[in-house]
Amino acid sequence: MKKALLLLYSLFILFPCLAIGEQEISIGHEGMTFVEFANDLSDKYQIKVFFDKNWVENIRLKKSYSNENITAILSDILAGTQFRFLVRNNSIVLTKYEDVGKEFSLREKVDRTTKMVESVEEDKDFSNLQEQEYKIHEIGTALGKKKVKLFGKVSHFESSQPLKGVSIFLPNLTKGVTSDKDGYFELDLPPGFYTLNFRYMGLKPSSRKINLRGDGRINVQLLSETKTIKEVRVLAKDDKVRRTSMGIEYIQAKDIESLPSALGEPDIIKSTTMLPGVESAGEGSIGFNVRGGSADQNLILIDNAPIYYPAHFFGFFSAFNNDMIQEASLYKSSIPVQFGGRISSTYDIHSNNKIADKINGKVGISPVTTKAFLNLPILKNKLSIMNSFRFTYSDWIVDKIDSKELVDSKSNFHDLHGKILYKPNSNNQFELSYYKSKDEFQLHSDTLYNFNNFVSSLNWRYRFSEKLKMNNSVYFTSFSYDMSSAEIASNAFKLTHKVNEGGFKSYLNLEKDLYTTIDLGTELKYYNISPGDMKPYSEASVVNNNNLPEENGLEAALFLGFKREFMGNITAEAGIRYSLYGNVGKREELTYLDGITNRYNILDTIITSTGLNNIYHGPEYRISVNYALNPSTSIKASYNRTRQYIHLLSNTTSISPTDTWKLSDKYLKPQIGDQISLGFYKNIFNSNFELSAETYFKKVQNAKDYKDGAQLYLNEHTENEVLNAEGKNYGVELFIRKNKGRFNTMVSYTYSRSYLKSKDNTGEFAVNDGDWYRAPYDKPHNIKAFFSFKLSRRFIFSTNLVYHTGRPATYPIAKYSLQGIPIIYYSERNEYRIPNYFRTDISLLVEGNLRKNKPYHTSWTFGLYNLTARNNAYSVYFRSEDSSVAGYKLSVFGNVIPTVSYNIEF
Repeated sequence: MKKALLLLYSLFILFPCLAIGEQEISIGHEGMTFVEFANDLSDKYQIKVFFDKNWVENIRLKKSYSNENITAILSDILAGTQFRFLVRNNSIVLTKYEDVGKEFSLREKVDRTTKMVESVEEDKDFSNLQEQEYKIHEIGTALGKKKVKLFGKVSHFESSQPLKGVSIFLPNLTKGVTSDKDGYFELDLPPGFYTLNFRYMGLKPSSRKINLRGDGRINVQLLSETKTIKEVRVLAKDDKVRRTSMGIEYIQAKDIESLPSALGEPDIIKSTTMLPGVESAGEGSIGFNVRGGSADQNLILIDNAPIYYPAHFFGFFSAFNNDMIQEASLYKSSIPVQFGGRISSTYDIHSNNKIADKINGKVGISPVTTKAFLNLPILKNKLSIMNSFRFTYSDWIVDKIDSKELVDSKSNFHDLHGKILYKPNSNNQFELSYYKSKDEFQLHSDTLYNFNNFVSSLNWRYRFSEKLKMNNSVYFTSFSYDMSSAEIASNAFKLTHKVNEGGFKSYLNLEKDLYTTIDLGTELKYYNISPGDMKPYSEASVVNNNNLPEENGLEAALFLGFKREFMGNITAEAGIRYSLYGNVGKREELTYLDGITNRYNILDTIITSTGLNNIYHGPEYRISVNYALNPSTSIKASYNRTRQYIHLLSNTTSISPTDTWKLSDKYLKPQIGDQISLGFYKNIFNSNFELSAETYFKKVQNAKDYKDGAQLYLNEHTENEVLNAEGKNYGVELFIRKNKGRFNTMVSYTYSRSYLKSKDNTGEFAVNDGDWYRAPYDKPHNIKAFFSFKLSRRFIFSTNLVYHTGRPATYPIAKYSLQGIPIIYYSERNEYRIPNYFRTDISLLVEGNLRKNKPYHTSWTFGLYNLTARNNAYSVYFRSEDSSVAGYKLSVFGNVIPTVSYNIEF
C-alpha cells in the first residue's frame, strides 16, 4: 500500500495545479457513506479521492456540510479514526501514516533524477543528481594493493532512511552484494575502473562509474520512481437503485461485442431488443416496439441528430459500425425534457468523443462484410479525426432465405461514419459528426431499390464554470429511397420519396448546489417531405407522371427541468417541455361532409395561407421520484407526457424503407402519450446482482391505424385511409442482472399488452364495431436471457435465448360464392396470432495472445444463430386453392446460421 501511495504522491508533484484545501463546498447528508461522499466529490467538484475501500466501510457522515473548505470537512469526518489525508492538486489521498508530510517530503518543484553522494554527508542538492550519475568518481589512494575495500551506505533521498536489501552488482564481473538493515555494504575488488548498479523495488535504478585506486567509501541515495502509464479510466456501473429516473437502460459498445448476432456484426440497434419492455418488430426487420408502441414512435439519435432508417439490408445490419460507437441510452419513461418528438422512447446514441493521442484503428472481415476504422490525431490533445467504412457482399444470404419472391435477387450496401473532434482548451469542445450510407436491393431481377441516408451534426460544449455548462447542437438529416422497374418497357417507372429534417438545440445545465441541478433550453426543427414522385423510366413507358406536393412543418419547444434531493433519501426530477407545431406554406386541403374523412364525403378544396397553419401546441410534463428505503433498495414513480408531430404510414408491422412519412395536418392529429410508471429496485449480494420490477400504464391519443384495404402509396389525401385511434398499453417488467466477475447474466420477463380503438365507431369503416382490439405489436409474454462466461483471459463464451408470443394477425375464416364470385370472409381485426417465436444463439470470442508489446491485436468471433434451426414465422399468408383457402408460413431464417469474423486492432 505504501508503494501505491508513493506513486500517487509522485504524480501530484509531476502535475502541479491550484490547491483545493481552502475551496468552499457544500456536500453530504447524515448517514452518507464515505464511498458516496467520494463519488459526489468527483461528480460535483472534480475532486478525486484515493483510498482503500476496506478502510472506510464503517465511516459515515454525521451531518451535511455547507460552504466549508474540504480540509475542515475531511478533518471532521475522519476525527477519531486512524486515518490521515493529503489534499493536493484536485486530489485527496487517505493514508495511515501519522505524519504525511514527513513520510513523503513533498516539494513544489522536484527534479526527477536519482540522488547519489560520494561523501559521508548526504547531499540534498537536486541539481547535483544527474552529475552524480554520469561523472567518474575517484575513490581511495593508490598504495599498490592487489585487493582494496569499497564500502558505503544506501539511503532513501526523501526520508534519509537507510535501505535494506538494495542490490549492488558489477555487470562486468557478474558479482554483487546487498545492503544490510543499516543500508551498509562492502565489496573487495582489485583496483580499476568499475560500474556499480543499484536496484531497489519502488525506487529509480541508478549506477555509479568509479576509478577504484584504494580503500574508500561511496554513499548513494535513491529517489522514488515515477512511472508514466497510459490513461486510467474509472467508470461507475449503472445503478438503478440510486438514480432518480426510471425506465432507462444504458449500453456500452464494448458490452454488445460478445452478444450473439445474426450475421456476426455487433449491433447497437438490435441489442436493445434484449432489454425488458423492448421487442423486435420482426426477425430481419429494423425497428423495435417499446412498451407496446409502434416502431415509428421511437426517436433514434446519433450524436444529437435523428436517423429515420437506421439499418441496412432490410434490417439485417445496423446502420452503424460498432467501432465508432461509445455508448447509448434508451429512455422508455422518464424521458429528459431536452428530448421530444416521439411518444414511446428516445434512443440516444453517441459515437466516440475521445481525442486520440496516437494513431489507432481496427479492421474486421466476415463472410458478409468488411469494415475498417481509423482514428488519427492531428494536433496532440486538441484535434483528431476518426472514420469508419463498411461494405458488404451479401448476395448469398438472400439465396438462403426461403422465399420464391427472392429468387434471383441481390443486395449490397456501404456506409461511411466519421467524426472530427477539436478541443482548443479545457472549457470548449467541438464535434462534427457525419454519416452517409447507400443500399441497393434488386428484387427478382426486376425492381431495383435504392435507399440513402445522410446525417450530420455539429456539437459544441462550453463550460462557463464547474457548475454551469452549455450544450449546443445543429443538425441536418435526410433519408430517401427510389424504386425503379425497367423489365417491361411500357410499364417502366421510377418512384422516389424523401424526408429532410434540420434543427437546432441549446440548453444550459446548472449545478446550483450539491442537491439541485437545473436544465434550461430551447429546440427548433424544420421538416421537409416529398411524399412521392412517380415518373416514366424511359420514353417507351406509358406510366403517367404523379408528383405529390411537398409538405413542410415547423416544430419549436422550450423546456425547463430540475433535479432536487430531499432529506437524504428522496430525490425528485421534474420538468416541463412546451412544444408548438404548424404546417408551413400553401397547401391544398379537402373539406368533408360532417367532418367524416372518406372519399365519398368530399365537399370542396381549399388553399391554406402561406404562413404557419394547422397549429398544435401544448405542455409535456416529466416527473420522477426516487425514495431510497436503504442504500440497496428504492421505490420510484414517474409520469410522462409526450407529443409526436410526424408519423410513419405503413401497412406493415415493422419499418420498411418504402413506407411514407407524413406530417400532422388538419386531419392527422399529433399523437399524445401519457405514461405512468412504478418500480421497485434492489441490489443484493454486495451489489453483484441487480433486481428490478417496473409496471406501467400508457394512454395514447390519436394513435394511427388504417382502414381495411387502405391505399397509402402515392396517396395525396391519406386522411381517407388513416384512422385516428385511441391506444392503451400496460405491462410488467421483471429483470435480474449480474455484471461482475467472470460469469455475467441478464434475464428478463415482460408481460405487455397493447390495444387500439378506432374513433370511427360506426359505418363501413368501423373496426371491430368500435371495440378495443389488439394492436399489431401486442405480444403478451416475452422472455429473454443472456449468459456470458469468461473461460480465460482470451476466451469468452456467450449464449442468449429469446421467446415471445406471436404477433396478432387477421385470418380468413370462411369462403363463399355470391353470384358466382368467390368471396373471402375475414375474422375481426387481429383476432388470431402467428406462431410463437423461439430462438437461441451461441458465440465464442477468442482474443489473440495478450503480449504487451505487440503492434496489433487480433480476435476471432465464432457464432451459431438459431441453434435449434427453428422455422420461426415472419408472417403468415393465405392463398385460395380450389374450394378452400390454404395458409402458409414464411420464415426468414429456418436453418442454423454459422458466423465467423476476424478483427485486427492497432
